[in-house]
Amino acid sequence: MVNVDVSKYQDLEKALRVFRTKVRQAHILELINSKSHYTSPSEKRHRNRKQKVRR
Repeated sequence: MVNVDVSKYQDLEKALRVFRTKVRQAHILELINSKSHYTSPSEKRHRNRKQKVRR
């Protein structure tokens, strides 16, 4: 869970910027998008192979 103390940054805009970066670094949005619908095992293998080639 990502926590940001607003009183530490004394500005809501700065705190939101820090929160967004922490969420991005924790890969939370990617996890939500991957869990939003069912993916078959063959599709998972296909995506993994594609990622390995990209690296």
